[in-house]
Amino acid sequence: MPSMKTAFFTICSRNYLAFALTLRQSVLRAEPDHAFYIFLADEAADADRLSSIEVIPVAELERPEIVSMALRYTIMEFNTAIKPFCFEHLFRKLDFEAAIYLDPDIEVFQPLTLVHAHLQSGASCVLTPHILEPIRDDDSPSDIDILRSGTFNLGFAAFARTPEAERFLSWWARRLTEHCFVDLERGLFVDQKFAELAPSFISALSILRDPGYNVAYWNLMHRTVDQSGKDWQVNGLPLTFFHYSGVIAGEPGILSKHQTRFATSRTAGVEPLIDLYLQKLAAHDHLHWSKIPYAFSSGPDGTRIPDPIRRHLPRERTIRAPLTPSDIAFWNAPSERVDQTSGKVITRLMLSIYESRPDLREVFALATAGGRHLFHAWFLTHGATEYGLSPIWTEPAFSTSRPGTLSRHLAWLQIRLAQARRRIIGN
Repeated sequence: MPSMKTAFFTICSRNYLAFALTLRQSVLRAEPDHAFYIFLADEAADADRLSSIEVIPVAELERPEIVSMALRYTIMEFNTAIKPFCFEHLFRKLDFEAAIYLDPDIEVFQPLTLVHAHLQSGASCVLTPHILEPIRDDDSPSDIDILRSGTFNLGFAAFARTPEAERFLSWWARRLTEHCFVDLERGLFVDQKFAELAPSFISALSILRDPGYNVAYWNLMHRTVDQSGKDWQVNGLPLTFFHYSGVIAGEPGILSKHQTRFATSRTAGVEPLIDLYLQKLAAHDHLHWSKIPYAFSSGPDGTRIPDPIRRHLPRERTIRAPLTPSDIAFWNAPSERVDQTSGKVITRLMLSIYESRPDLREVFALATAGGRHLFHAWFLTHGATEYGLSPIWTEPAFSTSRPGTLSRHLAWLQIRLAQARRRIIGN
């Protein structure tokens, strides 16, 4: 049987191009007979630095719904939201028979032989679970955390161009047009939670259980990584690809900022692997790419759009003129849904932030004057910095009253205690 015309691809914004280029290098070394594309969830990048590399800016997808998605989603949400559109582009516009997606922070060490075999033998989709056996300890991520974020890790996904795969991708794209949020309380975690329905919607679904695929911090308690000569192994089998989710450039001792199970990458047994990977990021000029701002983070006047505002914007709004003076005035006005205390105004933007954060709701009771007072202090002292808010968003609250030293410290202490409690109880 002839091999399928297959493309590999990733998605990133310009600040993550060093990761994408490192992935590309590893894929082409392991799979030299296949094409590799970088879909850029951003404006076009420096062409001189990317000569001979297949880069497709998001505008070239020519999907009108993506325009408002770029405005309404955060950078992480937008990068994940366009994934099914990229699969469809490879199938419909570039005529590939199969496509394999990999997150940019992945490195490939061996050909994805099992993935090709599943697709070649009739699978419409191939996915990998986060974990293959129960978690026995109380560290993070726990099995409850995995359930919240999704059974399958969508840092990898492979589809063949079959009718049922195309139906799934079309449905997935429609859902991600409006619901690709990080909102665990509503059961949403970007594109990933929708894959929970893949076993129901895709009859020819292959679940790949080989421990050498998609090795990452969430399954290292069950997988032992070591080196045999020049090759890497997992549980005695070849390491096919490693997912460096949560690594920090310049910090080889950190396995991932998203976990508490392993104190260092050394305790996880992967310090040499991460050290080499970070060297490759540096060689692909991470220092340069990481400083390039995200094109859709601000309006045309340079005003940064606060993330809490994004999800409340109407779908028909375009990124050509995302925020007008009336928009700014609307979000800076005192919220009509909160009793206002003299000198401690709670704006609509402040309430939007409050409602998006369980830790804030746990600590600051806005039904009481004291709770409003402390939340006002937290917002002006810590929240504005945390959300990168410019003075245009903070001045309405500052103009009413500036919090005293005691209020600032008490608000900071209460929110830190609440966050610690939530980590301890896994909530």
